[in-house]
Amino acid sequence: MKNKSSNTFKFKGVKAKTVWGIKDIVSFCSHQVVSHQFIEMVDYYITAFFFDKGEGISTDIQHQDILYIVKNGKAEIKVEKTCNDLIAGACIMVPGGFPHSIIATEPLWIMQIAVGEIPKKVKRNGGYEMNKTDYIKNIEKASVHSLKGIVEYQEDKVTSLTLIQRSTFSTTIMAMDKGTGVGPHICEGDAMVVAIDGIGDVMIGDEHYQVEEGQSIVMPSGIPHAVRGEKSQFKMLLIVSNSEM
Repeated sequence: MKNKSSNTFKFKGVKAKTVWGIKDIVSFCSHQVVSHQFIEMVDYYITAFFFDKGEGISTDIQHQDILYIVKNGKAEIKVEKTCNDLIAGACIMVPGGFPHSIIATEPLWIMQIAVGEIPKKVKRNGGYEMNKTDYIKNIEKASVHSLKGIVEYQEDKVTSLTLIQRSTFSTTIMAMDKGTGVGPHICEGDAMVVAIDGIGDVMIGDEHYQVEEGQSIVMPSGIPHAVRGEKSQFKMLLIVSNSEM
């Protein structure tokens, strides 16, 4: 018998236990920008974008820390006065308060993970300043990274690095050597697996799913699930949301 989750599903627009790619969520539209929000909460949100070549977002300043991940295509992301070229598999963290803009130099599919509360004014040095908290950690700010290269494989081990850790929301990069993984367990929140290298075996209840680089799957809360690098080494970005929509 297949288990069923009694909790509210928290990732909008995608079916649980279904393997999909970002192009299945935001499709090509000539001369247009298309966006889809998986999660929209007070202090964090996750959005998928498509930008046709030449389209983009003009200079903007957000109070939240933002992690951009290029899934397909190419982008130029300008942070303050520095232009950064990103290709598929690259990411960049833009801290809150930094002016930045995006332009697609090729048709572009990109994910945006934003987290942070509106900063409060604090009295300092005879005046008032905005109290800024770093919400995305363990990654150099305003610098282009290969998502695959942030965490390395280790023989017979599972390694992980947390980028965001909140009471209701977390984002972690995990690297599993072949034959290793995370055993069956149940979470209070729904979890999205974003494959970034290799092939992963995802068990949800009594079913198994194969996810490869560029694909994703959502594991619903309340159902036993596990992830392993069964056929090969496997790296993933794991996004867990505990808040009710």
